[in-house]
Amino acid sequence: MKLIDSYINDGKVIVNKDTSLINRVTYWIQGFLNIAFIRWANVRNEWYFHLLIAPLLPLGVLVFMKFSGAIDDLETALYITSGNVVLSLVLGPMQSICNDLAWGRQRNDLDFYSVLPISKMQLILGITSISTLFSIPGMLMVLLVGKVWLGFEIVFHPIIIAVIILSGLAMVGLGVIMGVYARNGHHANVMNSITIVIVTFLSPVLIPLENLPKLIQYTSYLFPTSYAANAFRSSLKGIVDMSLYLNILALIVFIVITFSFIIKKIDWRIE
Repeated sequence: MKLIDSYINDGKVIVNKDTSLINRVTYWIQGFLNIAFIRWANVRNEWYFHLLIAPLLPLGVLVFMKFSGAIDDLETALYITSGNVVLSLVLGPMQSICNDLAWGRQRNDLDFYSVLPISKMQLILGITSISTLFSIPGMLMVLLVGKVWLGFEIVFHPIIIAVIILSGLAMVGLGVIMGVYARNGHHANVMNSITIVIVTFLSPVLIPLENLPKLIQYTSYLFPTSYAANAFRSSLKGIVDMSLYLNILALIVFIVITFSFIIKKIDWRIE
């Protein structure tokens, strides 16, 4: 299937485009899959990091909270365990796209992408989808350890699939902005670390909202992790109500706003 067909007539290059909706959608999906495959080819060489090393931090936090006495009932156990999972799910893709763009600019990898017939959206989603996919095994590992060790119950509602996808995309826009404007890969790592600290302590991911200072309770609504954590916990409990839908809607709004900004305003080839 060809979307664009060209030929020479009287010394001029004539370009004919297939504007049918089906072919355009198919062509877009092919471009997205090509980028995803390129990202997959890189990640498959470091699978052990995503499957074995990445879950160590959330598991470490879980162990620390348990032995420090912060977890004293099943509700708190589920709250902290799900918060750990959400941090990995939301921040993992953000870190991945930020580092990929920063190191890509430093190594001139983006010069290769810039000549491909792809859009910014295809590039971003291609990288992010693989990062989110590889974060799922670690997420399941943390949930399994929490369930077996701490004894809380989990009810997997099908809507959790939508929550996982939206959570993975929630802060990708910020990752793109940091990756494009970072001076180099090391600068991107510093920006990622600062963002993780801010998001962890200024949103009710590990600490219940009512236990946060009054000012932070209000500012926490500015972070998509707050809505991702609430939606994820409701999905694990099997509670599908208006609150869950509002949290999902908030994630969609964050994604639409940030993606619209980076598509229109950000140039990944900026020097």
